[in-house]
Amino acid sequence: MNTTNCKAIVRSGTVIAHSTTGLVVDVSSNVACQRCAEGRGCGAGLLARRQPHTVIDPGGLPSHYANRYPLGSLVSFTVEKSDVSVLALLVYALPLLFSIIISGAAAGRGVSDWFCALLFFSTLIVSMVILKYLLRGRVERFRPRLVS
Repeated sequence: MNTTNCKAIVRSGTVIAHSTTGLVVDVSSNVACQRCAEGRGCGAGLLARRQPHTVIDPGGLPSHYANRYPLGSLVSFTVEKSDVSVLALLVYALPLLFSIIISGAAAGRGVSDWFCALLFFSTLIVSMVILKYLLRGRVERFRPRLVS
């Protein structure tokens, strides 16, 4: 894969286990990219921030994982930058936008400030719950893909 076009975030990690769902890859000890090494960041930290191990489905039969990817081998995987951007917009911007619109509409109608603040935070929480429910089953688009 040509990574010079900057359309994808490429990470590498070490295979630490095999499971029926894919390879368990340790990504905690690797620097994600040159921008992260310089401290500017590119969003690849989203892949390992919550958990240092990522499960990647390489395709094929689970019985072949051990032969093709032995423990300790180095693998590379990628996530499209556009997918990271879409996920960030869905998770952060969309609920915030809904909350601002609803609380702003309430403020325009002359509702008290405390009620507008309560409406803002309750809309934020409810929209996050709805988004989590709607994205269930569709998160496959945002999973890392094995490239080597």
